[in-house]
Amino acid sequence: MASFKIALLFGVVAFVSACSQAPGTTTTTMTTTVTTVSADDGGEAGLLSAHERSLIRKTWDQAKKDGDVAPQVLFRFVKAHPEYQKMFSKFANVPQAELLSNGNFLAQAYTILAGLNVVIQSLSSQELMANQLNALGGAHKPRGATPVMFEQFGGILEEVLGEELGSGFTAEARQAWKNGLAALVAGISKNLKKAEDLADPQTKLTPHQIQDVQRSWENIRNGRNAIVSSIFVKLFKETPRIQKFFAKFANVAVDSLAGNAEYEKQVALVADRLDTMISAMGDKLQLLGNVNYMRYTHTERGIPRAPWEDFSRLLLDVLGAKGVSSDDLDSWKGVLTVFVNGISPRS
Repeated sequence: MASFKIALLFGVVAFVSACSQAPGTTTTTMTTTVTTVSADDGGEAGLLSAHERSLIRKTWDQAKKDGDVAPQVLFRFVKAHPEYQKMFSKFANVPQAELLSNGNFLAQAYTILAGLNVVIQSLSSQELMANQLNALGGAHKPRGATPVMFEQFGGILEEVLGEELGSGFTAEARQAWKNGLAALVAGISKNLKKAEDLADPQTKLTPHQIQDVQRSWENIRNGRNAIVSSIFVKLFKETPRIQKFFAKFANVAVDSLAGNAEYEKQVALVADRLDTMISAMGDKLQLLGNVNYMRYTHTERGIPRAPWEDFSRLLLDVLGAKGVSSDDLDSWKGVLTVFVNGISPRS
């Protein structure tokens, strides 16, 4: 099974590599490390039997004779999922009605065809090492490739093959392809990012981070005033000049702050603002509005970035002391970094 999964991955990786390019990149990368193409040895190869491998080769050899197969697969893919077209820098803004006559689009389609052609003929090669599956998955994780993208692409490939081959794409052949594509997705899912781990391009937050932070905050938010007060006290003791930004209690001794009306009012204001921002993370416009408001009001007061970073550090300490898990703390770190960068960008 590992041999098959790697081989098929190399074919589809041409698609993922291209759609994951940074804007302006002109090179399409297809990774193939097949060193030999051997004939089927007649044995079993994990999930796929020798007969299934033979069916895949046979149906592919028939389908690839039609030069329209590759463009149709890619066209249907971006038509069904228009958001993915933006990942292909060379034809990101080409109207869909013009794609099938666009040179860059056709070049990408035939790159995928070439990759699939090579690897399908290599299904039985024992030269394809299993550890490369993990290597490829790891390499594409930072590019934003997801298992869902592979599933969707494979489904459309199967659909086009069925239309192209008609009765020649028997139920047995279709099942062989289903088995192969399922093996592909299963093999790379553990390394590629899931949808919940993809950051929003504007807020820079992932659904996973938002869920972790909101869930853990809900457990302690009723004590948010005490949390903020404890952070202020530590902050003012560590860096006394920070207290000077709060004119109404700038000269009150730190140990005497508790009970001071102006101090308690400021603590409640900060605690409620933090609560509002955390609650707003699922609403992009509301969150960005809160961050921009904080940036505007605090820039006027001349508050530098360092106190925000220190506040975040101390908040993480408090969260850890209150039993927030290490996984949730990682999400908190990411969220607080986004908050700080929004409120007080690095100069």
